[in-house]
Amino acid sequence: MHRRELRFPRTVLEPIRHVLGRQAPGISFDDVLAQLGATAEQFEAPAFTVDGEQLYGLFKWIGNTTGNQVSLKSWLSHFSATSAGLAGMAALSASNVRESLLVAVRYLPLLVPVMRAELIETPPKVRFSLEMTTDMGEMNGFLLEIVTAAVHIISNDVMSEEVPRIIHFTHGYGDGSRAEAHRRDLQEVFASTVIFNSDFNGMEGRSDDMSVMTRSPNEATFSAVKRILEDEISVGKDTASFSTIVHHELVKLANAGKYPSLEEFADNMNMSPRTLIRKLTKEDTSFKSIANEVWLKLAKELLLKTRFPIKKIALQTGFNTTNSFSRAFKALVGETPLAWRSRNSRLDG
Repeated sequence: MHRRELRFPRTVLEPIRHVLGRQAPGISFDDVLAQLGATAEQFEAPAFTVDGEQLYGLFKWIGNTTGNQVSLKSWLSHFSATSAGLAGMAALSASNVRESLLVAVRYLPLLVPVMRAELIETPPKVRFSLEMTTDMGEMNGFLLEIVTAAVHIISNDVMSEEVPRIIHFTHGYGDGSRAEAHRRDLQEVFASTVIFNSDFNGMEGRSDDMSVMTRSPNEATFSAVKRILEDEISVGKDTASFSTIVHHELVKLANAGKYPSLEEFADNMNMSPRTLIRKLTKEDTSFKSIANEVWLKLAKELLLKTRFPIKKIALQTGFNTTNSFSRAFKALVGETPLAWRSRNSRLDG
């Protein structure tokens, strides 16, 4: 899915209004809106959104303009469960921790459409896992950190007692004094152990804590808010582009180890290959480019997060031979899988 297809609500931008005044007084929020090509009046409208390309451009502009001085700690200093809107209200009114976290699993894409969450219970441990569904380039790590921190803060608001957890990120925090300051900021934000270069992104805790009651359970509020959120999801599904639907279906199949041909996929979608091609062409894309995006993302994750040999990664991403996988990878990335793994492992180390 291309970044231009994604829509982010104004909630995602709200902290910038306060962060810049504190850490970059020479930059006004009007400057931010100018970068987005928007006016203050447009931003104040409840329906205001920005697409993923605009958000990514704004992220790079803020970094370049402030010398990367805007910290995660400052970004989150104005965040609370209520600032997440209806989803935060649903989490606050849930009956227990499990129900509250499942709110995030279900409704996170409404706020951050490049990400999905999963609650994985394998007693005695439980994981709240976050995964990027669209590559946002340099912004990936920041989004994973800020969403994990936001869920962590909401969890603290929700819980009636302190529930210990460990924070995990698959990326490293870099080198140098600024990177070390960033690590300290994260430790302060989470007040928990933070593990970098992990095998997943998110939080890990004890499965026994999932039944801990929330501070203010309210079944009537919970049910009412969920109905509104379900309506929003239905609208999103109705307006989703065809290429987005194809991408989601291919991701689900890839997670099951299946990489269908165009003809097989068209049959699964109850349409002819010609119709599939025509619908994707109208959206300036193709089955091959979407399929490449899906397997390449998985391949990069396996190269970085595991020590699997190239042959095993090739098989897990739908290739019959190591050579065919390596040729396809190099054609898209510009270097061999081994070279890419070596270079990016050094960067994240």
